[in-house]
Amino acid sequence: MKTSTSSRRPTSHQRRNFTLRAETAALLDRLPHEVNRSKLVDTAIHKLVQARARAQLRKLIEEGAEYNAERDLRLVEEWSAVDAETWPDLDDQ
Repeated sequence: MKTSTSSRRPTSHQRRNFTLRAETAALLDRLPHEVNRSKLVDTAIHKLVQARARAQLRKLIEEGAEYNAERDLRLVEEWSAVDAETWPDLDDQ
């Protein structure tokens, strides 16, 4: 991927030159001229990266829950007696 920046104007944007599949380019060509294609690509990339990060985080949380399930159940069993003694029975009130 080729990167070039313009020295004429300071900006937080960078021009990128990349190749798209023909069918993807055809989709872009079907868009009305009023559509800001740079913003569209920027938004799509951000959403894709965020979705992948969320999926990876979800996977790590699920793996951690599975890995720690036995330990967590043991802790619940150990502390359930303390909870029963400490918290009043709400049915008695």
